[in-house]
Amino acid sequence: MSELLEATKTLSEAWLQALTHTASQRKGRCVHLVMTVENPGSEDEAVRDVLDLALNEVGGQSVETVAGTIFPNSLYQSPGFSWSPDLDEQAVRELDAAAHNLYERYVGMLPVLRRVRANNRGTYFSRMITWPGKEAGGTNQLDLRISRIRNEFARSLRTNNTLDIDVGADALISEPVAGVQVYAPSDQRTRGFPCLVHIDLTLVNGTLHCLAVYRHQYLITKAYGNLVGLSRLMHFLCEQTGADCGELVVHATLADAEPKHRARPQELVRSLGALL
Repeated sequence: MSELLEATKTLSEAWLQALTHTASQRKGRCVHLVMTVENPGSEDEAVRDVLDLALNEVGGQSVETVAGTIFPNSLYQSPGFSWSPDLDEQAVRELDAAAHNLYERYVGMLPVLRRVRANNRGTYFSRMITWPGKEAGGTNQLDLRISRIRNEFARSLRTNNTLDIDVGADALISEPVAGVQVYAPSDQRTRGFPCLVHIDLTLVNGTLHCLAVYRHQYLITKAYGNLVGLSRLMHFLCEQTGADCGELVVHATLADAEPKHRARPQELVRSLGALL
């Protein structure tokens, strides 16, 4: 059965709520699980520490490593201010340089990243900045979306619902239309990369909201890091456009508590429940 979970203030609460519900279902799975984070980026560090420790003990990727596949936070040097229509030219250049430096540094790392078997089709972030994500020179979807939102604000337009993702190949054409394409329409695999199908961006009254849809959300090994990465992506977009940061909604068409994972999900649920 589908499940719309109660909105939470922090991503830690959203993740634990999703894990607790899914772990209680038959075979530790459920369909159409929707979680909402009201303050993307806010978290309980103690929850992350417990999860990281459990994953490290069994050789899993850390939360930070997973988050970096969606937004490589360590490569972005924030100028410390946000874009606005009345920002002076020097400040705009500084803001643009911070974004372009992020893109260039990541694309420069891409040949090395793709040596890892899991990245041979690119990463989520590479698909966002150089679609289809395997090499330099592709479509920089984030840059297009930033320009689009800035133009809306420059025209005193503060609501735009045309930033939604098109599941068709919108990123393959030159017209700067809506959506951040992370999933090729020709991809017919039933599992494997990418589990993140698309990202919707909706601007309402100057506030940017995000919806991410996963076809298979692994709640132990990936979900927490995904929430961190998506939150950072939202804050990056808001800094670059001047939008306020709204809600982050994640829709897992199949949520998987990974009941047989060596990190022992049921024990995690019990130990983490005492922290929140």
